[in-house]
Amino acid sequence: MEQDALQGEDVYRFMEASLEIILKFDNQGRILYGNALAQEDLGYGEKLTQLSLDMLFPGELHRENDDFPLETLKKMKEGMMYRKNGTCFPVRMTAVIDEQCHFLFAINVAKRIETERKLVRMKEEMEETIKVRNEFVANVTHELRTPVNGIRGHVTNLLEAGVSGEVKSTLDIIIRCCENMSAIINNILDFSKLEAGKFVIEQKEFNFYEMVNHAVETNITAINAKGLRIMVNIEKSIPEYLVGDQLRLTQILNNLLSNAVKFTSVGYINIEVTKTVQFDDEIELFFVVSDTGIGISPEEKDKLFKSFSQVDASITRKYGGTGLGLSITKQLIELMHGTIHLDSEKGKGSSFSFSVRLHLSQNREEGIKTGERFEFINQKQDMSQYDDLEKIFQYGTPENQQEIASKMEKLIICMEVEAWDKAEAFAHNIKELVEQAPREVKKSAFRMEMNVRKANYEKSLEQYKDLKSALMEDIGGK
Repeated sequence: MEQDALQGEDVYRFMEASLEIILKFDNQGRILYGNALAQEDLGYGEKLTQLSLDMLFPGELHRENDDFPLETLKKMKEGMMYRKNGTCFPVRMTAVIDEQCHFLFAINVAKRIETERKLVRMKEEMEETIKVRNEFVANVTHELRTPVNGIRGHVTNLLEAGVSGEVKSTLDIIIRCCENMSAIINNILDFSKLEAGKFVIEQKEFNFYEMVNHAVETNITAINAKGLRIMVNIEKSIPEYLVGDQLRLTQILNNLLSNAVKFTSVGYINIEVTKTVQFDDEIELFFVVSDTGIGISPEEKDKLFKSFSQVDASITRKYGGTGLGLSITKQLIELMHGTIHLDSEKGKGSSFSFSVRLHLSQNREEGIKTGERFEFINQKQDMSQYDDLEKIFQYGTPENQQEIASKMEKLIICMEVEAWDKAEAFAHNIKELVEQAPREVKKSAFRMEMNVRKANYEKSLEQYKDLKSALMEDIGGK
């Protein structure tokens, strides 16, 4: 009995929360219960139970010999329901009549129509807002391109004319800033097109191996500047010529590679491409881009593919970026009928894997693959030394000391040949490797990086020697 009572209470609780008018009545049409919506829409409040249904439907229900017309009510699907103030509104209705209880369920059609009209108006207003926003974004980004390209052009002319020392270093920084600005502008334009649904994936024939080659070569300068290693392994069964959007596939690889380079200071970057499915002329390729960078925790993964989102504010301050790159990458992959996934562990690197659907070229015969001539592929490199990155960054361990020595050697070579961009990257790496060191060692590393950044050879060499001496003194004293 208690269970039946509880079930009954639950039923009435659901009826009170319903978006339909619900009335319970007896054989004579007397209203025994009206839910909250019925009391409100009809204007009777709790006095609704003092009425009968024929008072609410005077146009459709007529008593004969004081008998309530149950059969007529059963057949009614639509009607005009009257309020207390004499006004009425159209309803769609269903009467449930059995031996135990009678219920009437009615939907206010006028309210639904008004809601639908509001939704249509909201949709039109939203579309107009998006249109205006997209036009604004297109105009602003176009206007921004002009001064950025102008600055880059003038600085390039100055560099070609011949400058040296701190002036060259400053001009190089301006060039890098212009390149970053251009990348941001392109990302904003792509994001705007994707949001507006105006992004179209092209279907053209391209050389797959040359595409991968181009993506790696675009990033190879930054990879070499940080002293990282890169491996590329492409399954030999993948055809040389495929049909798809080469530009956007290159963009996906560039985004993932540049992210890997940005967040990796020690170790390597690895690209693996395999064929997972081939059916008729359609082929699915599976890419894995992994690194030995900073990694992220499981709690932070959800933020990664959202627009304008970085894992935390310190990431933006330290590494830059708008947070659009991975969001755009995810949407481009989905437009190519694929998905993207991340495996990562804080401090132990990241691995982005994604799939895309392409088509086979019908006009080509397989020959010698360009990919077999990649100069930067070296699958024999021993990467086992990077299996435990924590030890590399743990000051004083043999792995840490070996990495510091390697970076110091590369730094002095870059300083001697005045390759200040690379020197700055190595100086920054050394500073990261001594973050757990005693205060004097950290101060020496910081001062050295500042002077390398200014391309000041004499001061940089002095600080280099000071750091080397501080390291030897610290290690010797242990």
